[in-house]
Amino acid sequence: MAKKNQVALIRRGETALARRLEPKEEYITAVTDIFEMPDSFVVKLDMPGSSKDGIKVSVESDILTVRGEVTSNHRKQSEILMSKIVALSYFRAFNLGKGLAVDRIEAEFEDGVLTLLIPKTDDYKIRQIPIT
Repeated sequence: MAKKNQVALIRRGETALARRLEPKEEYITAVTDIFEMPDSFVVKLDMPGSSKDGIKVSVESDILTVRGEVTSNHRKQSEILMSKIVALSYFRAFNLGKGLAVDRIEAEFEDGVLTLLIPKTDDYKIRQIPIT
């Protein structure tokens, strides 16, 4: 039986054909709100305990990925007498469709909330057609 952080990679029915140890990282899914504005989408991710330096936002092959680390500075500066707060990692990935200007995404982090502004391209925006 596989222990925690181990994965049976190839299975046929109940029999494992091959087993290999692989570390499995455990993440917290950041709670997210998404709003559509006329010219953009706004994505807000709640990431309490994270710092601006511990967050990485990237886009690769139309997938927007957000990772965040929660670090505890007081652990390095003092002796731990009791510890219930664990080091956490946030992770969230979004599929981006056509019509978004991924090269112009803006990110801002304030009070534990990461805000992403994803602009729409002109092709995506609704155009009103005048009637003559």
